[in-house]
Amino acid sequence: MAAALCGTYSHSIDAKGRMSFPNKLREVLGPEFYLCMGHDDHYIAVYSPEEFEVYQSKLNTIPGKAGSNLRRKLLSCTDKQAPDKQGRIFIAPALREYAGLDKDVVVIGSSNRAEIWDKETWDKFNDTITLDEINAALADLVL
Repeated sequence: MAAALCGTYSHSIDAKGRMSFPNKLREVLGPEFYLCMGHDDHYIAVYSPEEFEVYQSKLNTIPGKAGSNLRRKLLSCTDKQAPDKQGRIFIAPALREYAGLDKDVVVIGSSNRAEIWDKETWDKFNDTITLDEINAALADLVL
């Protein structure tokens, strides 16, 4: 994956658990990609096959029973998807439940992955980040 994933896209999930996946993100991710549980919040992480390999390799470095348990939990819900001719993907019930997805969703690009969020959860997340926090985090970077 050469290009970074970025942007924000609003979509909805139909009664069968399908949603249109943004074309701009599909162009970067490729014809197939992996849907995984987000591990730092309740969203679905979407990885290209190459980035999924990196993710899986990092998970494999966690030793012992804790590593085994973590891999079981995170990878048991992972689902490989190839969008249909209309650009739709199916989100498995376990992933929808984990991320609290019902109808309205937001898909964002987040550098090396995309993320699928429940719209209300995404809005609450955005409300917690202030401009002062952004400025403080970027203060030491040369942009």
